[in-house]
Amino acid sequence: MKYVITENQYKLIRRESDMERRIDRLLMMAKLQNDLYFVPLDHLILHIADNVAVEMANESNVEGDDYITFRNQIKQYIRSNFYGHIKDFLEKNKEKYVS
Repeated sequence: MKYVITENQYKLIRRESDMERRIDRLLMMAKLQNDLYFVPLDHLILHIADNVAVEMANESNVEGDDYITFRNQIKQYIRSNFYGHIKDFLEKNKEKYVS
Protein backbone atom coordinates (compact mmCIF):
# COMPACT_ATOMS: atom_id res chain seq x y z
CA MET A 1 0.00 0.00 0.00
CA LYS A 2 1.30 3.45 -0.90
CA TYR A 3 0.86 6.49 1.28
CA VAL A 4 0.84 9.96 -0.15
CA ILE A 5 2.33 12.49 2.24
CA THR A 6 1.44 16.10 1.57
CA GLU A 7 3.74 19.00 2.36
CA ASN A 8 1.67 19.90 5.43
CA GLN A 9 2.02 16.38 6.81
CA TYR A 10 5.74 16.30 6.06
CA LYS A 11 6.18 19.57 7.95
CA LEU A 12 4.83 17.82 11.05
CA ILE A 13 6.45 14.43 10.52
CA ARG A 14 9.93 15.92 10.32
CA ARG A 15 9.30 17.69 13.65
CA GLU A 16 8.12 14.52 15.39
CA SER A 17 11.35 13.94 17.31
CA ASP A 18 11.27 17.55 18.54
CA MET A 19 7.67 17.07 19.68
CA GLU A 20 8.60 13.87 21.51
CA ARG A 21 11.52 15.57 23.25
CA ARG A 22 9.29 18.42 24.41
CA ILE A 23 6.56 16.02 25.56
CA ASP A 24 9.07 13.99 27.56
CA ARG A 25 10.42 17.16 29.16
CA LEU A 26 6.92 18.23 30.23
CA LEU A 27 6.13 14.77 31.57
CA MET A 28 9.33 14.71 33.62
CA MET A 29 8.62 18.17 35.02
CA ALA A 30 5.11 17.12 36.01
CA LYS A 31 6.44 13.86 37.47
CA LEU A 32 8.94 15.72 39.64
CA GLN A 33 6.16 17.95 40.94
CA ASN A 34 3.84 14.96 41.54
CA ASP A 35 1.18 16.64 39.39
CA LEU A 36 0.89 13.80 36.92
CA TYR A 37 -1.58 11.54 38.65
CA PHE A 38 -4.23 14.01 39.72
CA VAL A 39 -5.20 14.92 36.15
CA PRO A 40 -7.22 12.56 33.93
CA LEU A 41 -5.25 11.21 30.98
CA ASP A 42 -7.37 12.98 28.36
CA HIS A 43 -6.92 16.34 30.06
CA LEU A 44 -3.20 15.76 30.48
CA ILE A 45 -2.84 15.06 26.76
CA LEU A 46 -4.77 18.21 25.90
CA HIS A 47 -2.57 20.33 28.17
CA ILE A 48 0.63 18.81 26.85
CA ALA A 49 -0.51 19.24 23.23
CA ASP A 50 -1.44 22.88 23.86
CA ASN A 51 1.84 23.65 25.61
CA VAL A 52 4.05 22.00 22.97
CA ALA A 53 2.07 23.50 20.09
CA VAL A 54 2.29 27.05 21.41
CA GLU A 55 5.99 26.62 22.19
CA MET A 56 6.81 25.30 18.72
CA ALA A 57 4.62 27.83 16.93
CA ASN A 58 6.23 30.70 18.86
CA GLU A 59 9.68 29.48 17.80
CA SER A 60 8.66 29.28 14.16
CA ASN A 61 8.80 32.26 11.83
CA VAL A 62 5.14 32.19 10.86
CA GLU A 63 2.59 34.86 11.70
CA GLY A 64 -1.12 35.51 11.46
CA ASP A 65 -3.36 32.79 10.13
CA ASP A 66 -0.38 30.57 9.27
CA TYR A 67 0.69 30.68 12.93
CA ILE A 68 -2.76 29.60 14.09
CA THR A 69 -2.97 26.85 11.47
CA PHE A 70 0.50 25.53 12.32
CA ARG A 71 -0.25 25.59 16.06
CA ASN A 72 -3.53 23.73 15.58
CA GLN A 73 -1.91 21.14 13.31
CA ILE A 74 0.71 20.42 15.98
CA LYS A 75 -1.98 20.06 18.64
CA GLN A 76 -3.93 17.60 16.54
CA TYR A 77 -0.80 15.67 15.55
CA ILE A 78 0.18 15.21 19.20
CA ARG A 79 -3.33 14.16 20.22
CA SER A 80 -3.46 11.63 17.41
CA ASN A 81 0.07 10.22 17.50
CA PHE A 82 1.38 10.53 21.06
CA TYR A 83 -1.56 9.21 23.09
CA GLY A 84 0.14 5.82 23.53
CA HIS A 85 3.48 7.40 24.38
CA ILE A 86 2.00 9.52 27.16
CA LYS A 87 -0.17 6.67 28.47
CA ASP A 88 2.84 4.32 28.60
CA PHE A 89 4.84 6.91 30.53
CA LEU A 90 2.05 7.23 33.09
CA GLU A 91 1.64 3.47 33.47
CA LYS A 92 5.37 2.94 33.97
CA ASN A 93 5.57 5.59 36.64
CA LYS A 94 2.18 5.26 38.31
CA GLU A 95 3.13 2.59 40.87
CA LYS A 96 5.81 4.90 42.28
CA TYR A 97 3.24 7.47 43.38
CA VAL A 98 0.03 5.60 44.03
CA SER A 99 -0.11 3.98 47.45
